[in-house]
Amino acid sequence: MNFMNKKIIALTSAIVLSLVCSASAAEKINTLIISGDDVGAHPWRITQEEYRNMLLDTGKFDVRISEDMNILESSKALAKYDLIFFVRSNVSNEPLSDQAKANLEYFVSNGKGLVINHMASGSFPEWLEFKKMCGIYWSPKDGSGHAPGTYVFDVTVRNQDHPITKGMETFQADDELYSALVVTPGVNFDVLVTGKTTFKGREGLDEPLAVTLDYGKGRVFHQFFGHDKKALEREGVIKLIQRGSEWAATGSVK
Repeated sequence: MNFMNKKIIALTSAIVLSLVCSASAAEKINTLIISGDDVGAHPWRITQEEYRNMLLDTGKFDVRISEDMNILESSKALAKYDLIFFVRSNVSNEPLSDQAKANLEYFVSNGKGLVINHMASGSFPEWLEFKKMCGIYWSPKDGSGHAPGTYVFDVTVRNQDHPITKGMETFQADDELYSALVVTPGVNFDVLVTGKTTFKGREGLDEPLAVTLDYGKGRVFHQFFGHDKKALEREGVIKLIQRGSEWAATGSVK
């Protein structure tokens, strides 16, 4: 083999490797976690890392965390993402600009994905479109609550046909079990999993703990697990969130 042939082979190998690496990077789901505020009982700086790591562990996601929700004001910044993963519970009532609201609505309705986690659905009680994206939402003034503390309970899969929960069986969570969530009028959603509540006045009722819905051309996965680190270390919870996030971003689970 002469020098020229060796050079051609080396160059070809480099090009092939570059294309493989580029294709691999292109297949990643670019994800923006929005965090930065929560009630004192929720260690959000710890849980945001748990969410981040469980997504990275799949090998399917690239993840950035923003603790400033005003990133939503930049449509250019959002354009690079396939999925917004909303962890923030806006208990400080920090206002969100009309432009930021419009950008999130556009992001999802034009075909991208949104994941809403734990208590984040209660972040904007006056924003109707956000409630529509949630399908159901946390609202203590309307009776939402949970039994004191966290405890171990069974989570029952209610939809075995959905790509997220296909093949999943009953699993255990160690978490708060949110109850009496408010249904957004006129919004259709699919309930994926439920848990039996011990919340006073609703004992034994099955509460929805993860739902999906369409918002325009986009998809929303909304789940209520994530009080603390141990809540996010349960195998079934991890699998549900990983699969739900992939579905929200792509419409399928591979």
